[in-house]
Amino acid sequence: MSTQERALESAEAIDFERLSIPAGSRILIMGGNSGIGSRLAEVALSIDARVISLDTDAAIGERPLPKEITCLSIDALDATTIERAFADVAKIWQAVDGFVFLTGFSPGVRPLIETSLADWDAVLNVNLRSAFIATRQLVPMMRKGGAVVMVSSGLAVNVERGWGPYSASKAGLIAFAKVLAKEVAPDIRVNVVAPGVVDTPFLAGGTGRGDPTARSGRWFFESGLWDHIRPTILLERMAVPDDVVAPILFLLGTGARYLTGQTIHINGGRYLP
Repeated sequence: MSTQERALESAEAIDFERLSIPAGSRILIMGGNSGIGSRLAEVALSIDARVISLDTDAAIGERPLPKEITCLSIDALDATTIERAFADVAKIWQAVDGFVFLTGFSPGVRPLIETSLADWDAVLNVNLRSAFIATRQLVPMMRKGGAVVMVSSGLAVNVERGWGPYSASKAGLIAFAKVLAKEVAPDIRVNVVAPGVVDTPFLAGGTGRGDPTARSGRWFFESGLWDHIRPTILLERMAVPDDVVAPILFLLGTGARYLTGQTIHINGGRYLP
């Protein structure tokens, strides 16, 4: 048998009627109580997946998920809490079929030279370092043939003034995912989605950050950022969570069995790599 024939024999069959995750898939979401994460968790549950969300106590309290979804508390700045949560996952499941990294935040928009070291460190630690911590725990738990999706941002490659630490962290996440894809192939696939502007609590700082009754995304519109970005979007609207959830589920499923190390830009045509 040739190498090609052996590779095809080991590949999962494509379910053309369901270019998404198979029923019964065990999907672990880090940041599963966020705007996109909560929608992903709910949709995955609705198509018969088993779901565990890892998120902060504040996010879990602010955006509760259906009772069928297990929510485990973590602090992305504390490696011990992440490691403990993954140990708890291992007690629940024998293996993980799909992992989605959705952890991230931005402290606001300001020039690099006005960015404090504390803010820089916090963004890099939450958005990138925690992905490294999680991955070390995750890989031994992944089923052969499983898939990972890292959620980066269009700002990783199509930068804007004032987003220095956020752009740097999300660009680092793309590079991290590419290295991981090479190191865990052919057993595990690793891909990235890079959304543009999405109508979620991120526009107000992020789920679970501060007082949800006081936070508002109005600054994004009042600052002129939306007026600057909107004319550059070919599809002439802001994304909603479902626009990101569908590509994530595709990348986790059998339809994407020959995709790894790739970045899919979900931006309505604003950025054309």
